[in-house]
Amino acid sequence: MVRVAIMIGTPKGSNLVGAQTEREAAAAAEAVLRRLDPLALPVPVSVQCDDPKAAVRLSNYLAAVQAELVRT
Repeated sequence: MVRVAIMIGTPKGSNLVGAQTEREAAAAAEAVLRRLDPLALPVPVSVQCDDPKAAVRLSNYLAAVQAELVRT
């Protein structure tokens, strides 16, 4: 099991997402990003994780989510 913390900077302040699994962290962080106004994107995202490979995967995934939201 992986412990994950994701800090998402938004125009209204920072959001901290914590989860025990990579999947839970991805879903929670994506939900935060999808609630933001697309004009505010991209926002800074910082991932801290016990597993460095998981941190990279999550960072890449959340960057792709933001790119998708910016295009729509």
